[in-house]
Amino acid sequence: MKIAILSKADAFGGGASRVAVDLAEGLSSRGHLVHHYASWRGGADQAFSRELYPKGFRRFFRYAHAFSMLMGFPDFLPLEWLSLHRLVKSYELVHFHDISSAISPLTVYQISRMKPVLWTVHDCSPFTGGCLYPLECKQFQVRCGSCPGIGEWPLRCYADFTGFMQSQKRKIAAQKSVTYITPSQWMADQAMSSGMFLKSPTVIANGIDINQFKPLEKNWLRDKYSLPRDRKIILLSAGSILDPRKGSKYALDVLKKIKDTNPFLLVVGNMNAEAHELFQEFDYFSTGYVGETDLIAEYYATADIFLFCSLADNLPLVVLETMACGVPTVGFATGGVPEMVLQDESGYLVEKGDVISLEQGIRKALHGDKSRQWGKNSRIRAEQEFSQEIFLANHLRLYDDILRKNEVDADV
Repeated sequence: MKIAILSKADAFGGGASRVAVDLAEGLSSRGHLVHHYASWRGGADQAFSRELYPKGFRRFFRYAHAFSMLMGFPDFLPLEWLSLHRLVKSYELVHFHDISSAISPLTVYQISRMKPVLWTVHDCSPFTGGCLYPLECKQFQVRCGSCPGIGEWPLRCYADFTGFMQSQKRKIAAQKSVTYITPSQWMADQAMSSGMFLKSPTVIANGIDINQFKPLEKNWLRDKYSLPRDRKIILLSAGSILDPRKGSKYALDVLKKIKDTNPFLLVVGNMNAEAHELFQEFDYFSTGYVGETDLIAEYYATADIFLFCSLADNLPLVVLETMACGVPTVGFATGGVPEMVLQDESGYLVEKGDVISLEQGIRKALHGDKSRQWGKNSRIRAEQEFSQEIFLANHLRLYDDILRKNEVDADV
């Protein structure tokens, strides 16, 4: 097969872009011709890596997208179409991933009139006026407008044209040549609640490298990173620890309630001066931002539990990665997380914001051998349900189905 994969960035751009890179790498390793087009890259080039924007025009394209956002039309200008419409002719399938701030939905629409298109819905922006997660707002189920997210990325603008932007995405959803994928059933249900889609998206769970993320001998690792052997380690991980969407307020609240258990905190992610001040009453080690996969896998494997207080997420890779490392998740039943964590078997989930129940879950995990039991079950579940091999096989099956259907339609 000949496949073009497009996302805003390479693996350094976050979880969604990492999924796109993993898919490109897996397809390439199995002999398929695949190219991954990204607007920016923070890692080393790979054989399948390609620039999304024409050389010499990258800064112009980025400024144009930023200007479009500022005016209230995030990613409305389909400038990348100028080069992509020639490139995509040589591919059988074109697969979009995260496009906010890099690719216009109108480009998706135009390409869908030429080729079969797939679009993996990593956040809610493909069916909203632009916000990534509406949280408590249900306006997207009718028509976006009076948006509470105006002023916040990716809606850092002065005017509210979210209703118009959502109407443009409705045109894409009406295209029979576009196949939508969601990593979780929760996201598929959210998409269908918008009333935009002809049929429910295909659910293909994210996959992780279970040979890279795996359980390791904890005492050896803790000695390596000067972490205490004789205390329970609670892991917190986020790109930015104080990101409100990641629920840092709730994490701090519950950690204060369990100080009597004498936990040690391992904090993976960016911490500014404010974050260090908020954590100063705890014993903790801050790694800062970690980009190397091998290193982050070792940090994860040192922990006893992963505290996850995110208020909005799809099927977060960090939960899958910690599961594969034999570290159970205790936290909020956010988005697709209940599709990964089996209650009181491989972790413990409570309703968002319920700090009292969250405290009970953490105490249960830290008591006796419970976290180890849950960790073993987490590893088994990662192997059986969320490996990269399963992830890749599900995509190849869907690709084959689309191409066969396309051939039949062409013969009619």
